[in-house]
Amino acid sequence: MSRLFLYAVLSLPLIGVYSLLGLGITVIYQASRVLNLAHGAIAMVAAYTTYDLNRHGVPLVFAVVAGIVVGALFALVVERVFVARLRAAGPTTQTVGTVAALTLAIAIVARWFGSLPVPAPRVLPAGALHLPGGFVPYQQLGIFPIAVIAAALLFALFQFTDIGLAMRGAAQNRRGAALRGVDPDRTAQLAWLLGGATAGLAGILLAGANALDPYSVSLGVLPAFVAALIGGLESMPGVLIGATIIGFVQGIVPALATAPAIGVVFQGEGSPELVLGIVALVAMATRGSRLVTGNVRGDLL
Repeated sequence: MSRLFLYAVLSLPLIGVYSLLGLGITVIYQASRVLNLAHGAIAMVAAYTTYDLNRHGVPLVFAVVAGIVVGALFALVVERVFVARLRAAGPTTQTVGTVAALTLAIAIVARWFGSLPVPAPRVLPAGALHLPGGFVPYQQLGIFPIAVIAAALLFALFQFTDIGLAMRGAAQNRRGAALRGVDPDRTAQLAWLLGGATAGLAGILLAGANALDPYSVSLGVLPAFVAALIGGLESMPGVLIGATIIGFVQGIVPALATAPAIGVVFQGEGSPELVLGIVALVAMATRGSRLVTGNVRGDLL
C-alpha cells in the first residue's frame, strides 16, 4: 500500500504537466478550431531557449521568462505561417500544417543542438520529499502546484472574462463575432500566444525534471492529447479530468508491475506507453459523450 501511495504522489508531476499542455491545446482549439499538433515542439523550443540562455550566463529567472515568451511567440509564428494561410482550406488542412511546423522545429533544433540529451537547468530546488517506500524529488513534486496555479489562471481568463468569451465566439462564428466588433484574427492570435506560453512553461518544467532532447519533450505531449480526447476539446474542466486520469494511470504503472497475477503485463520497457495506448483506444471507442459538457454562455454568442 505504501508503494502504491508513493507512485500516486509521483503521478502528480505528470498530472500537472498534462493539465498545462492539455489546457493550451484546448485554448487554441476553442479559439481557432485547429488541433495544434506542434504543441510539443513549442514546449521543446521554449525549453531549449531557457537552456541555451542559462548556459551562456543569463540568470535562471530571466532565462525561464525568456523561454516562456519565446514559446508564446513561436506559437504565434505557427499560427501566422502554418495555420492562417491555410484557413480557406479548412481545419483538417490547417492541422496538417501544424505537423509541418512540428517536423521543421525538431529538425532545426536537432541540427543546432544535436540529438543527444543535454542537462537542462533545474528550475526548482534540489532535495526530495521522503515517503514510506521511497522519495519524490522536489524537481518533480514542485511541478504540480505551479501547474495548478497556471491552469487556474488560464481557466479563469478563458471562462470568466470578456476576452475569453470573445475568443470562443470568434471561433464558433467569425462573421457574427466581427459584426459585434470582435476581430477574429486578433482573438485567434491571442489564444495561440496563451497556448504557446503554457506549453513553454510545461516544457521548461518537464525538461528541468528530466533530460532535454529534441524528441522527448516534443513527443511527450501525446498524453495531453489523449487527456483532451477524454475530456473533450471544447471543455476545460473535462481536459483537467482527463489529465488527472492519464497522469495517475501512467504514474502507478511501476507499482502495478509488482502486483500478483497482473504484474507481468506491466513489466518491461514501454509499459506506460502501452497503458496510454489502451486508454486512448477506450476513449476513442466511447467518444460519443464527454466527461464535462461545454460552456453554455459561450455557445450562446
